[in-house]
Amino acid sequence: MENDQQQENKKTPFGRMIMDDFMLLLFLGVTIYAIFYLLWGVMELSNLPPIPEEVKQNLLN
Repeated sequence: MENDQQQENKKTPFGRMIMDDFMLLLFLGVTIYAIFYLLWGVMELSNLPPIPEEVKQNLLN
């Protein structure tokens, strides 16, 4: 009886809890991939040179 109570009182380690839940792993994999891809795109856009004024005026008119 004491052995059963000790097993119930033991906490499951955090790493094992995550590795046992395949839907959580799928969600984390897709989410982390999407966040890094989004950040990469924002960094690429921030490194583009500005549009020259001539081209900007031709596009607006």
